[in-house]
Amino acid sequence: MKLNDYVKWTGNTCAKLESKLMDNIHMLLGMTTEIGELQDVFKKYIAYKKEIDWVNVKEELGDLLFYISSFSRINNFDLEEILETNVKKLESRYPDKFSKFRALNRDFQKERKILEK
Repeated sequence: MKLNDYVKWTGNTCAKLESKLMDNIHMLLGMTTEIGELQDVFKKYIAYKKEIDWVNVKEELGDLLFYISSFSRINNFDLEEILETNVKKLESRYPDKFSKFRALNRDFQKERKILEK
């Protein structure tokens, strides 16, 4: 499935609240809920030695993508464009590969110019 097709599809399964602000808050709370569910899987692994259920991990990632996609759709953001811009920003930051030095010494002005294009 193409990413922007998925973004459009989420509009059919997403509750519409009384305002755009409430829709945004709903999506943001949904994102944090799904992140919490992912964290819980790994917390239980660390604390209780419970085996990681990778099927559940993928399910939670799908749920997280639903909320991210819905947030993007509500705000008329092109998610594919966001991904392309993110790649350009990361290529600028790490032209060859990840380095701790570059992670700690970022050129925020250069990155901002990329984000504003």
